[in-house]
Amino acid sequence: MGMWACGPMKRWLALAVMTAALAMTAVAGGRGNAFGRLDSLIAVQPRIVAAKEARLDSLKAKLAVETTARGRYAAMRRLYEEYAAYQYDSAYAYVSGCISLAESMNDADLLNGSRLDLAHILSTACLIEQARHTLGQIDTTRLAPARLIQYHRTFTDLLIYQAEYMQGTRYAEDVVRELIDSRRRIVGLNVPHDDVNYLITLAECHADNRQTKQAIDLLAQLMQRYHSGQRIYSIITSTMSFHYQQMGDKDSQMQYLIKSAESDLEGCIRENTSLRMIADRLFDEGDIDRAYRYMRVAVDDANFYGTRLRNIQSSRIVPKILNAYQTKQERNHRNMLWLLGVISLIALLLVVGVIAIYQLLKRYRRLNEQKKAINEQLRQVNGRLEDTVGQLHESNALLQEREKLKEEYIARFLALSSKFIDRGEEQRKALYRLYRDRKTEDLVRELKSTHHGNENAQLFYENFDNAFLNIFPNFVDEVNKLLQEDGRIEVKQGKRLTTESRVLALIRIGITDNQSIANILRASLTTIYTYRSKLKARAIDKNSFETLVKGIDG
Repeated sequence: MGMWACGPMKRWLALAVMTAALAMTAVAGGRGNAFGRLDSLIAVQPRIVAAKEARLDSLKAKLAVETTARGRYAAMRRLYEEYAAYQYDSAYAYVSGCISLAESMNDADLLNGSRLDLAHILSTACLIEQARHTLGQIDTTRLAPARLIQYHRTFTDLLIYQAEYMQGTRYAEDVVRELIDSRRRIVGLNVPHDDVNYLITLAECHADNRQTKQAIDLLAQLMQRYHSGQRIYSIITSTMSFHYQQMGDKDSQMQYLIKSAESDLEGCIRENTSLRMIADRLFDEGDIDRAYRYMRVAVDDANFYGTRLRNIQSSRIVPKILNAYQTKQERNHRNMLWLLGVISLIALLLVVGVIAIYQLLKRYRRLNEQKKAINEQLRQVNGRLEDTVGQLHESNALLQEREKLKEEYIARFLALSSKFIDRGEEQRKALYRLYRDRKTEDLVRELKSTHHGNENAQLFYENFDNAFLNIFPNFVDEVNKLLQEDGRIEVKQGKRLTTESRVLALIRIGITDNQSIANILRASLTTIYTYRSKLKARAIDKNSFETLVKGIDG
C-alpha cells in the first residue's frame, strides 16, 4: 500500500527512503510471538486468494446479467474497488469502463468520481503525467464537498507516489514541497470535518508542525472505525508506523508495520509496502530467513499487482537479502559437510565401540552364568531359611495361642474358684444356722440334697462354655464341617455347648484321656467312650477326625 507523507520536506524525503532508514537494533523483549499471526496469514494466503477470486467471479457474473447502464456502472465500480489494490490491469480496465458508461449517461458526478478513480490507479503505476491530465479534466468549482476533498486527496496521493518514485533525485524535494502545499489546502476546505480524508490530512498537518504525538492520537482514534483487512486500515497503521519511527519508538514502529502487513494479507491487498519494510528491517537485525521469506511474498505481490513502482522499490533491497540468504545457505552447506565428516568419524568410533562392547558382552555372559549359579545356591539357602522362619512363626503362633489359653483359663479358674468358695461359705453358714437352731431334720435333708452339687456343676459348665467359645467362637461350625450332614451337632436354644461338643472341646485343648474327660464332665467312663465312638462314626474322615478337631483354630 502507498504510504501517505505527512512531515516537513526532510521527513518526506525520509519517508521516500524509509526502507534504507529503518533502525538496525530491535528490542528483544516482548517480540517473541510478534510475527505469529503474520506467518499464519502468509500460510493461508492460497485460501484467502481463492475466496477473493470467488468474490470477483460472483461480481463478474452479476455484471454479465446487468442490462441497464446504471446497473452496469454500479457493477463495474464494485469490480474496480475489488481490483484497485489487487491487480492494476483489471482495475484500469474496469475504471475505464465506468468512465465510458458515465459519459454515455451524461452523469457529471459519476464521471468525476470515475476520473478520480482513474487518476488514483494511474498514480499507483507512477503514470504521473497521465494522472495529472485526468485530474485536470475535472472542474473543481462544480464538485460537491465530498468530491472536492476526494479530489485533493487523490492529488496528494499522486504526489506521494511521485515522491517515492523520484527518491534520491534532485526533483524529490520539489515534489515534497508541492505535497505540503496540497495538504494545507485540504485543511482549509469547507468540508465535513469527520471525513476520513480530512482527518488523515489533519494528522499530517500536525506532523508538519512537529506535533507527532497529536498526529498519532488522531490516527489511533480514526483506526477504531475500521478493521484489519480494509485498505484504509492498512494505510492508517502504516502511517502511524512512520510517525513512531520519526519519534524513535522502534518497537511501536514495528508493531504497526506488522498490523499494516497483516491487514494487507487479510484483505488480499497486493499494492503494499509494509511487508517489504518489515523484511528490510529484519535483514538489518540479522533475521535472514524470515526477511527472505517476507521479501519473496512482497515481490510476488508486486509482480501480481503489475506496476513499476513496487518492483523498483523491491529491487533495491532484494539483492542484499538474496545475497545474504545465499551466503547463509552456503555456510549451512559447509556446516552440513563438516557435520557429515563428524558423523562419519562418530560412526567409525561407534563401529570400534560395538566391537569392544561385543567382547565385553561375551565376558559379561560368562560372569552372568557364574552369577546365576551363585544366585541359585542363594535361592536354595533362602528357601531353607524361609521354611525355618515359617516354622518359627508357627511355633510362635502356637506359643501365643497357648499363652492366650493359659491366661483365659487362669482368669476363668480364679473366677470360678472364687464363686465356689463364696458358695461353700454360704452353704456352711446355712448348715450352721440349722445346727444352732436344733433343726436336725432340715440339716440332714440339706446334707443329703444334690442341689448344690448340680448348681456348682452347671456353673462350671457355663464358665467352661463361655471361656472356650470366647477363644474358639466358630468351634461348633468347624466341627460340623468335619461331620456328615445328617450327623452334625445341633446346639439347642439357650445352651452354648452340648455334652458331646464339650467332649470335643476338651480334646481340642489337649485333654484326650477318657478318665480325665469323665471326671471333668461328671460322667461315667463308658458314657465318654460312647460319645467319642458315635462322633467318629458320624465323621467324614473317621481316622483323622480327632486330629482335625485338635487343629481347629478360631
